Amino acid sequence: MRASLATVASWIGAQGVELDTEVRGVTTDSRNVTPGQLFIPLAGERFDGHLFVRAAMEQGAAGFLWERERPLPQELSTLPHLLVADTLKALQDMARAYRTTLNVRVIGVTGSNGKTSTKDLIAKALSADLRTHKTDGTLNNHIGLPMTLLALPEDAEIAVLEMGMSGFGEIAALADIAKVDIGVITLIGDAHIGMLESRAGIARAKWELIEALSSGGVAVIPAEEPLLDALAAPTGVEVVRFGEGPHADWRLYDYQAVGGGSEFRVLPADVFVSLPVAGRHQARNALCALAVADLVGVDARRAANALATASLSKMRMETSQPHPLLTVVNDAYNAAPSSIYAALEVVRNMQVDYRIAVLGDMLELGQESERLHREVGQTLRQFGIDALLAVGEFALFYLEGANGVPSVAQAATATDGIDLLRSWIAEELAAGRRTAVLLKGSRRVRLETLMPGLEQWG
Repeated sequence: MRASLATVASWIGAQGVELDTEVRGVTTDSRNVTPGQLFIPLAGERFDGHLFVRAAMEQGAAGFLWERERPLPQELSTLPHLLVADTLKALQDMARAYRTTLNVRVIGVTGSNGKTSTKDLIAKALSADLRTHKTDGTLNNHIGLPMTLLALPEDAEIAVLEMGMSGFGEIAALADIAKVDIGVITLIGDAHIGMLESRAGIARAKWELIEALSSGGVAVIPAEEPLLDALAAPTGVEVVRFGEGPHADWRLYDYQAVGGGSEFRVLPADVFVSLPVAGRHQARNALCALAVADLVGVDARRAANALATASLSKMRMETSQPHPLLTVVNDAYNAAPSSIYAALEVVRNMQVDYRIAVLGDMLELGQESERLHREVGQTLRQFGIDALLAVGEFALFYLEGANGVPSVAQAATATDGIDLLRSWIAEELAAGRRTAVLLKGSRRVRLETLMPGLEQWG
């Protein structure tokens, strides 16, 4: 974004001083100000950005927002600024207005699991032909999405925006800011079921993205999900389905796990894809990316070639080999039952002799928490798991379900379990057995803190 304070003021209904000042982008962090940015001081439960306005200006900010109900210090009153009722709403209004000035197609991506990976794969496929920009990491909420929009260059052709939520109305609000052209739903799983009460509730919350589409928009959704089939798209919105069954418009077939990735073909384009990311679920995400590429006019073969060099955001099926006999799969960014099963499937297909699952809590499952943790535990033997280290508040329920797994243990935190985990691995390596370790848990459990202890072998 590049605009005068006067233009920004017109976008958000603000008043201020030094309105001819030009701003180049926005920031909410006084520690990372780039000269020329507009500083937006957000107020939260544990911080108040207004306390850092002076520091931001000293770092080179061109101007700042200020909530008009707060006394403005005299030493700041003559500097370029705009007075607003609410700085968060101003940020969102600014992003909404800037979006309307751009000749860009916006693709919104939501779903219970796979949002970030699918966003990354869509962006990779589209970048074969188009100037494509995407959400950085998981900046997918009421702050991150506006910041992503405001960071778009004026010549952007495609914006791939991830949209997260934990309750009803949140996706609708994000879609209203972004003015989405193509809405993608990756999966309806169990994540956030504690807040939305049922998978049907989750489906309705995700469907807010599709309801926000205007006539001429396109919904890209999984074909094998009856909960979505029961919902009606707005008039004039095309629905494209992807999956592996006969009712899919875009279909995955001839899937094979190959090394640390997969190979498969895609109909109706009849293209071959070699994806350097493990898991059938990631192949489905890539299938979705190819469907979106077709919708925006990117040649399927060029998109498939781009996917051959794809990489995902950190802690998504991130594979390392710290010892010739040891493979570690770090999928620790988050967890829900469907994503755990997908990760376990990857480990089952690995050419190893011994499989260790380190599973942390799955959060926001509400009254279903105990049952769903037990059910995951009950599946571990069928996925070939030989040892389970369960971490966190719900660890006991994983263990209760894990009958038949030869070695099981419980730890309150990840670091509490590192010594036992290393002893299991050391025993297998000493016996010359190829060993795989999967790390999978919700963000709060921080299973990635195990990585330093797993990387030191020699």
